Amino acid sequence: MTEPQSRRRRRIIPVHLYAIWAIWEILPGLFGGPLASLGEWPRDTVGQRGRFSQTPPLTGGWRITKLISVRYLCSILVLAWLALNGAGCDTPSEPEIPIWETAKLSDLAPRTPGQPQAEFRVVARFDIHVFDVPADNVDKLEDLWRLLSARPIRTNSYNAFAQNFFRVRFGRAEIWDSLLGVLKDAGARRGGTTALGLASDGPTDLPIAELPRPGVISYATMNLSWERASVGIGRLVLRLRAEPIPGARGVRKIVAYPVSTPAISSAIPALDAKVREREVYFASAAFAAQMGPGDLLILGPNEYSAERMTLGGLFFNEPQDVLFIDPETSDPPRRKPAVRVFVLVCVGMID
Repeated sequence: MTEPQSRRRRRIIPVHLYAIWAIWEILPGLFGGPLASLGEWPRDTVGQRGRFSQTPPLTGGWRITKLISVRYLCSILVLAWLALNGAGCDTPSEPEIPIWETAKLSDLAPRTPGQPQAEFRVVARFDIHVFDVPADNVDKLEDLWRLLSARPIRTNSYNAFAQNFFRVRFGRAEIWDSLLGVLKDAGARRGGTTALGLASDGPTDLPIAELPRPGVISYATMNLSWERASVGIGRLVLRLRAEPIPGARGVRKIVAYPVSTPAISSAIPALDAKVREREVYFASAAFAAQMGPGDLLILGPNEYSAERMTLGGLFFNEPQDVLFIDPETSDPPRRKPAVRVFVLVCVGMID
């Protein structure tokens, strides 16, 4: 027997005893029987034969019968109380909370024997700055690329990387003011800043573009041929990993690559693995660099493509025209097609 059931049964037993006692006390007086005479008034011998006297004599017998009548009254009150309070009914117990409201889905998944529990720990922190540049000013970004270096960058194929309209360069935070000056000359405006932490136990996704409906993405492969990848509803992300470098402290190898990922995910490892089977990885646009605090990467288009269903067009083109204001001219604000330039600044590294 569970503890709540035992409490309910202990409450029921006294109520049943009260009911039996009250019925035993009151029924004989209502319906007659061997004990009925105990509840009668003494009969008047003067002239009201067979009826209760209106003025009972002041005798000891009257006092006894009066006490018995009080017992009848108490019995009636007990029965009325039982009727009003639902005699014999269980007292409502505290509502039970379903297990799915107190347990996470990941807690329900069986753990593989001997598998250590993953520890979420941020090992690298980045500030991601996004700038919108008018599409007709992309050629002015050449001054930006000249401030930076391509030497620390590693790609799977430089030609495939460039054919997908991707361009990435490495620099230090000391050139920040010069970088802002070149972007201003190109008519850029700030699109926003995001703080991003890279974990030690897996990749971290930086959202780039929404995929509101199933479609295809055209991209250049490693052998420089063009292919079309079928993608579902979800989003295009830049997936980043921070990999340790043996024997080095304060720096990590930052690996980044575009991924089309479904909109749904699961906390259960087995289901999450099924979801990730539908992801599309674009290895020809992957890149990597060794980074530490104060290092930065600039990622942008090497030219403008109005076609949004190419990997480069979807990654860099703004989906809607952007309002630009030129403070150096008297021209009114205008909405123009724009491309995005991403600046990834490493602000912290944890060994």
